[in-house]
Amino acid sequence: MNEKDDFYIGWQDSASPTYSKARKTFFLLSLLALILFAVIYLAVEKPFIDSYFDYGNLTELEGTVVEYPVFGLQTTVNHQQVTVPLVGFGKFDALPVLEKLKTQANARPLSKLRVTLRGTLIQYQEKTWMELTEGDESIINIETTEVAQEAIRRSMGEQRITGEIVDPKCFFGVMNPAYKKIHRACAVRCISGGIPPILAIREGGEFKDYYFILDEKGQPIHQQVLPYVGVPVSMSGEVEEVEDWKVLKVNWNDRQALSLDFSGEVSSCELALNP
Repeated sequence: MNEKDDFYIGWQDSASPTYSKARKTFFLLSLLALILFAVIYLAVEKPFIDSYFDYGNLTELEGTVVEYPVFGLQTTVNHQQVTVPLVGFGKFDALPVLEKLKTQANARPLSKLRVTLRGTLIQYQEKTWMELTEGDESIINIETTEVAQEAIRRSMGEQRITGEIVDPKCFFGVMNPAYKKIHRACAVRCISGGIPPILAIREGGEFKDYYFILDEKGQPIHQQVLPYVGVPVSMSGEVEEVEDWKVLKVNWNDRQALSLDFSGEVSSCELALNP
């Protein structure tokens, strides 16, 4: 039998030299292709953001209750005075806990309540959130003070800002990645459940700034933003700085106040398309 007619039958003790050589060549080429694919993938794939969710561990924080721009706790984290927004377990807000605090306040301003709450910390960069994992049982202690702890607010005028609307519970640590279209369905459910929407701003490939999105009167919104979650969006409105957070108040009846850009990455210098 010449080399041209050479073939291999599976029950034979050994493969023919021609078949064995072809098999080794195929294996080596496949291995090289796999290595090349892995190198290219690692080169182009962006790393996850360095967010953190302290799953399974409950932490107690003591501070003063705030309702604006969202339900939160003015407290100290890592030796810094911050406002820690509060969310509920799962894809829901912490409104039931807020209502219980209002009931126990007996008509006293919430800004005079000093409370201890227990929950799961969510952290990214210098921002901290807390999930009230145990619901009403997250309230450990309530005290009243004589002096109300009002948040410091500073107007920054009318601005137009381009970013991406995200649900902050997932974005700041519960899931990763938690932005762009890959996370859109989850973000829509979280925001629909009452979690306050955030406009996240990215520059040079990294997230740099964050704005709570409210209506022009400073009231919470949820359903209005759902069509714009997970895609680049440009929004106009009054910007306000509230302690260590920023707020963007948008008039949702003004068509010029909001526009979309489906063309690519989110950055502060993008030009948005007219709606």
